[in-house]
Amino acid sequence: MGTNEALHPDYSRRLKLFEDSITCQRVDHVMAAPYITYLPITLYGETTIKDTIADWRNALPSFLRYHKEYQPDFAYGPKSIFCGPAMEALDCQFVRWPGKHFDDDNIGFQIPDKEYMAQEEYLEYAEDPTGFLMKKILPRHYGKYKGLGMLDFSNAVWHGGMYATLPAVNPEVKESFNAIIDCAGKLSEQVGAVGDYFNTLAGMGIPSGSDYMTSAPFDIFNDTLRGFLNVSMDIYECPDELLAAVNAASKVQVRGLKNMMKSRPMRVIGFMLHNGFDSFMSRENFETFYWPGLKDCIDACIEYNVTPWIYVEDSYMSKLDIIERDVPAHKCMMTFTGTNDMKKIKERFGGKYCLRGGLEGTMLEYASPDDVVKAVKEAIDIYAPGGGYILDFDVNIDNAKPENLQAFFDTARNYMKY
Repeated sequence: MGTNEALHPDYSRRLKLFEDSITCQRVDHVMAAPYITYLPITLYGETTIKDTIADWRNALPSFLRYHKEYQPDFAYGPKSIFCGPAMEALDCQFVRWPGKHFDDDNIGFQIPDKEYMAQEEYLEYAEDPTGFLMKKILPRHYGKYKGLGMLDFSNAVWHGGMYATLPAVNPEVKESFNAIIDCAGKLSEQVGAVGDYFNTLAGMGIPSGSDYMTSAPFDIFNDTLRGFLNVSMDIYECPDELLAAVNAASKVQVRGLKNMMKSRPMRVIGFMLHNGFDSFMSRENFETFYWPGLKDCIDACIEYNVTPWIYVEDSYMSKLDIIERDVPAHKCMMTFTGTNDMKKIKERFGGKYCLRGGLEGTMLEYASPDDVVKAVKEAIDIYAPGGGYILDFDVNIDNAKPENLQAFFDTARNYMKY
């Protein structure tokens, strides 16, 4: 913890409120902590998404202005937005963004559902995930990484450790290493600026809302390797091969999380659950392919006293008992979206897990301030009793009317009813 964090009373107060919420203790008011991505950019119009992707530093004044004006209980910045110069340095192929692919300066980046890994490559991935990603996937994701496919350090012992370097004389390999250095330089400048920004917000008494955001190990394949449609078929066409790859990915992800948590202080790691939802995956397939790897990641966070934030996208109502069975009480934060009966979530998980959400994000853009006030009060009435609730929306916020934002924060701070 830095000096500013230790000295500012609001920082300590908010951390205590967060800890009490996680352990489901009664509090005098709920935390108001909207998870945002583009909101300060669209709210103030001082820069564009295009210019933010070009350089995160272009948006930092707007993000700082938002936090000063509305005083949310958690701080967020532009680091969840892809860094344009880094993508350009590597000739990124799997992301589309304004300034390169779109004429609209305020459209967000897009990741098309494409196939970068063949069905018959699952076992190759499972045998050597790191080598496979380096030699096969990175060259498919980034044009400047083609040379990495020529390198093979899988048996680089004794003399092999020296001879494995021979392909580095190839111009494409040299180009790949130069691109790595170029990318690191461009990215490190912006990362440093964002780090200073979060230190500034800590000095204002606002802690960061998350230290790292990721997904379940299963989602690696439908998000970035095979594509959603292909994985949907792979579950039935080659289940053994898919499971072997998912198990390998789980081990890699758990090891990476543990190394990260060992290296620096962390408080919250978020898991966005993309494709384990009820309308896509049966209970049986969820317990076979999806949940074991995710549970290992959650367990790793709890082992290191880091709060896992389980962000459930769409309905998981048929699988709530699986989560309840395996996740210990008072250790995690959960956001449920896409369910028609949040009262059932409160009845089932209230007092066990910190529930976060309860509001529809679209209301900030389209509803009236009176509608927002009413919805905030209703959410607090349902979820706050007994403790263990953080006020947020069912989506990360990109657009909002200023008067609706003000109504949200004012009501959250001034209304409490048990």
